[in-house]
Amino acid sequence: MAAEIGKDPVPRVQLVIGIIRRGNEILLVRERLGIGGAILWSLPGGGVEDGELMNEALRRELREETGLLVGDPVRTAFLVHIDSEEHPSALAVAFEIDEWSGEVSPQDEEIDQAAFFSLSEALTLLGELDSAPQRDPVVGYLSGVSDLGTTWLCRNRGAEETLVARW
Repeated sequence: MAAEIGKDPVPRVQLVIGIIRRGNEILLVRERLGIGGAILWSLPGGGVEDGELMNEALRRELREETGLLVGDPVRTAFLVHIDSEEHPSALAVAFEIDEWSGEVSPQDEEIDQAAFFSLSEALTLLGELDSAPQRDPVVGYLSGVSDLGTTWLCRNRGAEETLVARW
């Protein structure tokens, strides 16, 4: 497909998300994610930089956001593909991490706090995310409603968020 003349390409956004468990607990981070900059709890993760593979980005992001050293992911938990006006064709992939070490100590100034929560507490906190594409795949996977590897396709236009397909 040829690029349109005079139109700057829109950079693609690729995100990685880590699921770290300690027994029956899940590690969450607190950051500005909500409407109007509200501080909410979410799973740790962030953007894949140019030249990084997803597993490398995951290790870097989790080290920055949680202070933990993590091994390679062991399973793809879920995938979210979001088409929005601001970020066309953004892709977020969540991975389960089995091997990790260190003490929880966020090193990223955007992270207000990181802590382990029981699964039920984590689901309650994650349920407060005000964006369905951020909330529903995470809550669906952790609650067992969605299968391992579920793909979510979403389209956002203005305030309207639409789940286009899920398999």
